[in-house]
Formats: sequence, structure tokens, C-alpha cells
Amino acid sequence: MPTVSNNSPLIWLSKVGKISLLKDLFIEIEVSQEVYHEAVEKGLSGGFSDALAIKECFDQGWIKITRLTEAEIMQCQKIMEQNPEIDLGEMHAIVLARRKKALLLMDESSGRTFAQALGLDVRGVLYVIMLSLREKKLNNKEAKEIVYTLVGKGFRIEPRLLARVFRAIE
Repeated sequence: MPTVSNNSPLIWLSKVGKISLLKDLFIEIEVSQEVYHEAVEKGLSGGFSDALAIKECFDQGWIKITRLTEAEIMQCQKIMEQNPEIDLGEMHAIVLARRKKALLLMDESSGRTFAQALGLDVRGVLYVIMLSLREKKLNNKEAKEIVYTLVGKGFRIEPRLLARVFRAIE
């Protein structure tokens, strides 16, 4: 299945040194030019080391930039006028995933809710970790450590969901 990502899964997984899970699970990821700009260009100019790890994935060729058409960019702008809580990178990822009929990787709740309303299959970082566990690309201890590290680095997760994740890992 084609897979499109917003910047948050790329950033969070690179922060914990596990961006390679995306390659292991999905083989190829597509992103919009805006997502590349946010995750790599802004990250590099801000001095974030995770941006270097993300850029390396582009250099290796398994994360690819797919450009939106002018009509799609206009569509994004119109939708964002009505939904100001969705940022440009999220909107571009949603439009690209819709065009490609792809799985969308996104963690932000407002973007996820909007994408799901459009009928898209939307998953996030926790899904990637749990799928990696099911596919035996991680063991229980590694999965727990990744979740703890994510939370320690500022990944926001509701306490009840965190408890469910830990129960599922066990």
C-alpha cells in the first residue's frame, strides 16, 4: 500500500533513532515538498540533529518528495481558511494521501480528524511501533523503551492511551 507521511512521524522516529522502522515496514514513503521543507530544511537551519537523519533517508531514496499540483495547492489554501488549526504540511500530506489513495502517517489530532472525515486511513508513531512489534522488527523491551523515550522527549500522549499501549506491548 502506498504510504504518505506528515513531518511528525519522521521527526519523532528520528529523535529516538528509529526512523528506519518506516523503511522496514513500508519500503517507500512519499512526502510533499512542504513536509520536506518543515522536517529537513527548517530542522537543519534550526540545528536539529534529527533533521540530518531525515535528510539521509531522502538521500538514500526511500523517502521521496512528490509535488502537489497548482490545483491541489489552491485546494489546500481554501481548506485551511476554513480549518485554521490544520497547518500547511498537514494539509499537503492529506491532499497527497488522498490523491495516492495511501495510508497517511500523522500524529496531530486536528489533521487526523480531518483526514479521517475524508475517508483516509490515518496512523501515527504508536502504530508504527506496534506494527514493528507485531512484525518482529522490535521486541517488547525495545518497543517499551522507544515509547518511554518518546514521552521523555516531549511526545504527547494521553495517560489512558499510554497505559493501553503498554498493556498491548506486554
